[in-house]
Amino acid sequence: MKKILPLLLLAASLASCAREADSLSPATLVGSWRLTDRMCYCEASPLPDEVLTFATDQHFQLFRSGTLAAEGTYSLSRSPSCGETIDRDQLRLATTAKTYLPTGAYTVQGQTLIIDQTNECVSDGPIYTYTRQP
Repeated sequence: MKKILPLLLLAASLASCAREADSLSPATLVGSWRLTDRMCYCEASPLPDEVLTFATDQHFQLFRSGTLAAEGTYSLSRSPSCGETIDRDQLRLATTAKTYLPTGAYTVQGQTLIIDQTNECVSDGPIYTYTRQP
């Protein structure tokens, strides 16, 4: 049993490293994601009908209530958010449309995409949760 525990710890460590490395791959984002939750320090309001679609060529489209609200390019990087010292996976959406875009630190866990706009500079930023669409 004493020999198995270190092996299990090593396997778990390697698995978590693999997940971190995969999270920066555009392939983890490709597809359509529907907004299913929003946490924020904001006035209570209904969750918008929003779908974020990523293409393999770094292109995205944002639909609100079934209408194209914005499209452009996206980039992935690993860097600290404003005022932080820890590197986090970052998702940046760029468009010429004058519309609010969910951009910031992100994680992909299975069929869930979380875009977290909180950091030391904006502690009350929203956290968006999207679910992958079939």
